[in-house]
Amino acid sequence: MVGPQDKDRIAPADAVKDLSGSTDNSQTKWSAWALRPIVLFGAAYMIVGVLHEFAHALTAYLLKVPFTLLHVGVNLDRAHGTLNQHAVIGVAGPVFALALGLLCWWAYRRAQQARSGLLSLYLAMFGMGTFFGNLISTSFVGDFSRAALAFQLPMPIRYGTSIVGALLLCALSFFIGSELRRWAPVGIGRAKAMIGMVALPVIVGTAIMLLVFLPMPFAFALGRFGEASFWIFGVVGALLSRKPPVESSQNLGLGWSDFAIFLIAFLVVRVMARGITFVP
Repeated sequence: MVGPQDKDRIAPADAVKDLSGSTDNSQTKWSAWALRPIVLFGAAYMIVGVLHEFAHALTAYLLKVPFTLLHVGVNLDRAHGTLNQHAVIGVAGPVFALALGLLCWWAYRRAQQARSGLLSLYLAMFGMGTFFGNLISTSFVGDFSRAALAFQLPMPIRYGTSIVGALLLCALSFFIGSELRRWAPVGIGRAKAMIGMVALPVIVGTAIMLLVFLPMPFAFALGRFGEASFWIFGVVGALLSRKPPVESSQNLGLGWSDFAIFLIAFLVVRVMARGITFVP
């Protein structure tokens, strides 16, 4: 039989139950799971951006075209190299980003239950998203635009490429948003999961990245806002997702490795901001 004193000892255990029926609500607190996505969003953004620019620089180096590598682009010496060489250098960046994105998606699918899965998912988004974003700019400015001019592509083809790029980026954002929903802890509602896994990382992460990449041309800043706007489809994907949560979604707390990855990427960006010049 359970006496009055025994009931008093049992009550605290019952008191910690939340509405979802869980006996431990520590994982449902914002501070326990909503900070890591912001840090990893910024880390993935910087990693893909840095490797994208390094791909440009490495291609220019192999073609012996003088350049200055910066955190927001690669300035080529227009007096050296052919128009086709410059086009190849321009295409190398987004093509490498696409390959990186696909590789990270493969890694995510292979080990999505691991703690590293969330970073792989953000890297996949920014890698493939960089390629699709450059497809969108084919009709205007950017890496693919210069290649289109070099190969004298007709404007209908360039506009069609831009439309295809926009559709692919919308679809990618929607799909990644539905995957991010899975990383919210069990018991978290759709709206709260969407805010914590998609909206906050995009808003806060983009603001932090604008500060990290200073100084930057005004057009570069506008481009970052344009990129962020496509995450609206990620918001919709997170709200409509019915995918089951991954097991490691219960362990979303920030770790030293997360800070280390962010810090290393930050330091590389700041070194690149000083400019690295190559003259063969």
